[in-house]
Amino acid sequence: MTRRAIASAAIVVAAAALYASTIDDYFVQDDFGVVSLFSQRSLAYIPRWFVMPWTEDIWGYVPDELRPFPAASYVIASWFGAAAPQPNHVMNIALHAINGLLVMWIAESAAGLSLVPASAAGVIFVLLPIQAESVAWITGRVDSLPTLLYFASFLLYVRSLRLKPDPAGGGRGWLQPAYMWSVFVFFAALFSKQNTITMVPALVLFDWIVRRRRIEIAWAWLRPYLPYIVLTIGFLVLRYVVFHEVARERLLSAQRVHDFLSDSSRHLVRLVFGGPGIRRWVLGDTMVVALGAVIVAAIGWRLSRSATRALWRTAIYFGLIWIVLGVLPILMSGYYSPRHMYLASLGWAVTLGIGLEIIWRAQPARVIRPIGVAAAGALALIYAMQLHGIVRDWSGYAAISRSAVQQLGREAEADPAGTLVIAGVPRSSWAFAVPHSVRAPFISNDVSQRLLVISDSFDHCCDAPQWERYTRDALHRWDEEAGRPAVVALYWDMRTGRMSRISDSDDPQLRTLASLLIETRDRASLDSQIQGLLRDYVALR
Repeated sequence: MTRRAIASAAIVVAAAALYASTIDDYFVQDDFGVVSLFSQRSLAYIPRWFVMPWTEDIWGYVPDELRPFPAASYVIASWFGAAAPQPNHVMNIALHAINGLLVMWIAESAAGLSLVPASAAGVIFVLLPIQAESVAWITGRVDSLPTLLYFASFLLYVRSLRLKPDPAGGGRGWLQPAYMWSVFVFFAALFSKQNTITMVPALVLFDWIVRRRRIEIAWAWLRPYLPYIVLTIGFLVLRYVVFHEVARERLLSAQRVHDFLSDSSRHLVRLVFGGPGIRRWVLGDTMVVALGAVIVAAIGWRLSRSATRALWRTAIYFGLIWIVLGVLPILMSGYYSPRHMYLASLGWAVTLGIGLEIIWRAQPARVIRPIGVAAAGALALIYAMQLHGIVRDWSGYAAISRSAVQQLGREAEADPAGTLVIAGVPRSSWAFAVPHSVRAPFISNDVSQRLLVISDSFDHCCDAPQWERYTRDALHRWDEEAGRPAVVALYWDMRTGRMSRISDSDDPQLRTLASLLIETRDRASLDSQIQGLLRDYVALR
């Protein structure tokens, strides 16, 4: 077995080992809506998805997202069982492992690292705690799949051109098959997620900073980038035609910029230090990172000056430019999510690989290299331990979600038709899930026909007005049934997963509390009363 095969196997094993426990995890949160929709679609829809929102109206509105390739991945997964989470989880883990391999190859081809530091970058990438949401959560594929295509396109571009300094022009690499494939894969990346529009500046700045290719206003200079520019402009024009917006420019405001800076700070803390990402980046964080960089650079400069000098441009590109380009699209996202850093995290992984490369080239090698490997191994172990805890949390969310679906099935079998069920499932398990989670393919059609399931607004798929209409309709249908059927309230503790259940036969007061919900006059009061009933009345049983 060659050294390269061992390095590749290490990355794949690291990805599989940390996420293998998620394979049987049940659907959570947005999964229900996405999986439900695409279990009813076929690959014949692909042409339509190029010109229409991929999730249609399952969230109660039309999103401005053209994503035929992620849509196709969910359709393919549904072939192995519409209600089976395993195919989706296997696909997510496979995508993550391939991305780890791509990081290693980019570290070699674009950063010029040797095999051991490059493979260390790949291992660290798959172990970063911030990646958990993109892999353990089925819906997180909307970031890992576009990233795979983005990485592949960038790698193919780099391999199609000479990496040595070329001040006059780009050579004739643009005629190579690798370059043509890079352009084709970039097209697929654009139609997987809109944050991939950063490819053009990523290529231009790579050539300028790393390859030292002068920026000129000339055809010879522009020619390698032209297909990427044309595809990007065409994609943005298509977005404007379909959605009447280029890049969610309606979201831009002083408040959004403030939120973006705050979110970016949290992202950077989580990317570098792991953990839950609650706190913001502070001066102390900068000093810690800077001190570590200075120590590594000083060791390399002292022991291997020529090698260190050759890497500073690469470190600037991946440690700063790549991360900035990966973070910028978050400005238009409108909400905080760790998975938004999936693409940017390559920059941190390769930067750490560059640090190991500096140590790896230092002399005496017999003394210095084991120290570098030990340091990289310790960091990987720290990340792996943090990641294990986060993955365990996601498995806990999935266990509660599965319990909720199964319990509703039992309620449908035992309770009379028309029973009102007030479900208190933690947001971490069921945010945006209702009513998709109480319909086929996750649950028998008989359940949705026999039970009237309501929840607070956080568990509902759609915006507040639609949640109110859905909830009040269910309450009025229950109220208008002859004799008012039974009432059941269910609550799951987020920390322990313990379920509490009360029916009106156990406590007649529950029927009175349900009647009071009907009498609420406004949306906020209705939501507050449902939450209070579940928290203060059911959870305490």
